[in-house]
This record gives sequence, structure tokens and C-alpha cells, in this order.
Amino acid sequence: MAQEGALVFPRHFYNNFYELTKAMASIETDRFLVERGLRVAQLLPSIVIGEARTGNNRGDVKVVNGPINAFGRAKEAVERSRGDLLGMPKARAIAAVACVFPGDPSAEMNLVPVDRVAAGILAALSVSAAIGVRIHLATDNRILSADMLRIIQEELDVRVRLADPTLYRNLTMPLVKAVLERVGEPKLGAALERLSMIFGAYGEWGQPVHEVGNDVRLLGLALRRPDTRQAFRMLCRHNRYVQEYGRVRDPDQVARRERAWERTIEAIEHRTGRQVSSIPAQEFRELLAEEIDLKTFERRPSRRKRGGDE
Repeated sequence: MAQEGALVFPRHFYNNFYELTKAMASIETDRFLVERGLRVAQLLPSIVIGEARTGNNRGDVKVVNGPINAFGRAKEAVERSRGDLLGMPKARAIAAVACVFPGDPSAEMNLVPVDRVAAGILAALSVSAAIGVRIHLATDNRILSADMLRIIQEELDVRVRLADPTLYRNLTMPLVKAVLERVGEPKLGAALERLSMIFGAYGEWGQPVHEVGNDVRLLGLALRRPDTRQAFRMLCRHNRYVQEYGRVRDPDQVARRERAWERTIEAIEHRTGRQVSSIPAQEFRELLAEEIDLKTFERRPSRRKRGGDE
């Protein structure tokens, strides 16, 4: 069987099987377009995250959500182990190896909120000029690895270290996996290994840059693209408070909490006159605690009445 970790391409060619198979599909699409007159537009999103304003990802725990959840759980494990003379060293050891992100500080990640992608898909359905064209649904304000770590520390209270992607993939990750298996955390080791395969390549300096422009010119999308740093900040907040780092998985519970989260954001923005994503982390935590009970994730009675909730 083909193994993701054994895949080798020339530098800056393909990073993984996902990229390879997307390229193969694109070639086949072009062939059908020419040979059979297939009317098709190819929409190429970058790394898709939750909605720009709320961080809402409908319960997704993959891709960028994966490391955020791993970092948050590692921090909580350390906090729970305080006072436990036997558990504390183990929790600290797990946090030390789990809170590492493979990436060059200047590497650029192109994150695009899902609502921008959805708008592009809908627009392409009625724009004949998009037929036969590849349209990148991406941002023109990419986020640096160093910025991601700064926001993670502010929002999750977790200090994450950057590691050289090549060294991490070939040396550090096998050691990390062995340590985690030794302390009885094989699932965490396997999850971190998968994440290193995804981000180890994307976190390198000099990755190809998505071209942007025809999403506005052809599809008529808004010229002002989402602010990537603010969108990533809302992703962190959503994963921490709404999904509890991936623990809330029941679809009904996810939907209920999403509704409460959106109403809470509306209430905070109405009270402050500011976008929630622009509010510093500590101030947001204080405002959030006034609006919602984080244990039950229910709006506080006085706030529900004021906000018009049923």
C-alpha cells in the first residue's frame, strides 16, 4: 500500500497524496472540457477554516483544528494534574512533546474562511466567464507561523515552540511518538504524526503562493478579503469554548452551542461597538463570562431577555 510518509517529490512540487490527486483530477477535468465540451469551472480553495466572524466550523476537528485541539488538551492535562505527584510529571512530559509545531517563523499559511469559499461556489454557478478557468479562493493577507503561535498563546494560554520542519519530520516526530507510546498515549502520538505530515511541508519557507484576483474579477466577490489573523483568532476561540477542544461531538449539541455562540457574539458586538475578533483575548474572556455560562453553555437569563432569545 502507498504510504504518505514514504512519498518523495522534488522540492516545492507536491507535498502529499492529497495535492497529487487534486492535480490528477484537474488534468482529467481539462481533458473532458476539451474532448467532450464539459462546462466546468475549477475552484481552488486554500486551507479552509471556519466562518470569518464566528469561527463556526460545524464540528470539524481536522486540519488546522487538529493542532489547536492537541495544544489545548495538553494544557488542560497539566492543569488537572496539579497536586498529583505521580500525574504531574507525565502531564508535563506530554505537554512538552505535544506543544511543538513544525514551521519556519516566516513561513506563510493561506487560510480562507469557509463563507468566502461558499460565496465563490455560488457565484460560479451563474458566471459563464468562469467556464474553463481555474479560480483560486484564497486570501491576499497570509498569516505567518510566528503569528499563529502568538495568537495561540494569547487565546489558549499555551506556549508552543516552532521546530524545523525537516528535522521535526525525520528525527523529532519518531522520538515523540515513541515517548507517547511509552507513557500510554498512542492515539495522541498517531494524531501528532498525521499533523506533522500535513503541516511539516506547509510550514516550510518558500511554499508556492496562491494567485488571487480572478475571484473578484470574474466572480464578483468582495475586493476586501477576510483578515486571516482575525479569522484564526476566532478559530482558536471557537475550538476552546464551543467544541472544548474537540470533545463536543454530538451533532445536536454542536448545533445548540453554535446558536448560543452566535447570539453571544452579536450581543458582545452590540455592547462594545467592535468586531469580536478585534477584542483582545483577556477582555473577550471577561465579556464572554458575562454573557454565557461556559459549564452549561447556556446564555445567562438576563442576557437572553436583552438579546431577544427565545
